Amino acid sequence: MTSHLISIFILIFLSGIFSGTETAFTSLSFIQVKELENSDRKAAKVAARLAKKSDVLLTTILIGNNLVNIAASAMVTTLTIDRFGNQAIGYATGILTLIILIFAEITPKQIAIVNSKQICLYMAYPIYGLTMALYPLVFIIKGISSFITSVFVKEKRENISLEGILHVMDVAQDQGIVEDYESNLVQRVFRFDDIDVHTIMTHRTDVFSIDGRTKVKEALPLVVQSGYSRIPIFEGTPEHIVGVLLTRDLLDHVIGEHLELTVDQIAVDPIFVPETRKIHEMFSLFKTRKLHLATVMDEYGGLAGIVTLEDVIEELFGELYDEHETGTLERIIPTLDDSFTIMGETPIQQVEDYFDLDMEHSRHVGTISGYITEQLGTIPEEGQIVETEWGIFKIDSMQGNRILSLIFLPMEPHKVV
Repeated sequence: MTSHLISIFILIFLSGIFSGTETAFTSLSFIQVKELENSDRKAAKVAARLAKKSDVLLTTILIGNNLVNIAASAMVTTLTIDRFGNQAIGYATGILTLIILIFAEITPKQIAIVNSKQICLYMAYPIYGLTMALYPLVFIIKGISSFITSVFVKEKRENISLEGILHVMDVAQDQGIVEDYESNLVQRVFRFDDIDVHTIMTHRTDVFSIDGRTKVKEALPLVVQSGYSRIPIFEGTPEHIVGVLLTRDLLDHVIGEHLELTVDQIAVDPIFVPETRKIHEMFSLFKTRKLHLATVMDEYGGLAGIVTLEDVIEELFGELYDEHETGTLERIIPTLDDSFTIMGETPIQQVEDYFDLDMEHSRHVGTISGYITEQLGTIPEEGQIVETEWGIFKIDSMQGNRILSLIFLPMEPHKVV
């Protein structure tokens, strides 16, 4: 009897090992699997390979778990009949079920959830060896299961997605693992590929440019007053950009007393890009061409505006101002009454990230002013109100037909980070 009891306890212990190992491997996150894969420990690499082959892993563990559970049940039944007769089998089965549930299922799995990575390291070689030993049986069962599964499941599950990564960042931010500014920066990096040039460009009506026939001596005070280091040069009309004047080149010719030269003679060739060009492509283009200003053309070949390297960088790090610039430091400014002042030129992605929204809009809409105009369906007017499911937008100021700023009152109070 003693040997039977010891065997039963060993089988229950093995059942707990299998249950805990199953939970440990299935609860590994993709980040933990990657850490195991990149570890120098051989056991970690074995564990990573097992975790990636989840179908083989689970089949092996479940075969082992069912074998020890059946063996334990058979031994308990035999021992009960020998000692107490057939009438006690029901009681023995109930007691065994309770013991397995507590000591071989719930407790091991709770422990495994907390210590999943360590358990995977300890059990990597034993499970790998069992997989090799049971491979013919595992192969047959896995094949049958895969065939049945394919009948009911057509789509393959994605292990990782962009939204999943962003959710991980949100959780890490909530738990204090990363700082708020780090989480915001990561979100901006992932949105970087989705932003078009027309979203961040300076509109043609706000572009400062100089007639190419202007002489150097006449251009100098204009350039100094503008405060820009790179100025578009036009020929005939401001719509026809033919070059870019660099302030450094202008000063070189002033020092060299070449004052009668016209600015088109010292300008560099411009970069022309469509307004649909993605800003990550613009970043590479600026580095390659070594000119930090590009002329943006619309779909009809007309001037849409200009975009600079600073505009691109600001999409990652926020607004940048030099010593001679004035203005607000941010496009979204909280006020004292739980509302927010939003600049009309603010990219729609920035508003969505800031307030954690998912605002449906056409692909042509790049800024919050464009979104409001699209919602109105008419030319906006100062003071107009647009009610949405996320809150109320009020047009605060206009310049011509263009929205300069908005007042936004969220439906739910927003925590300023």
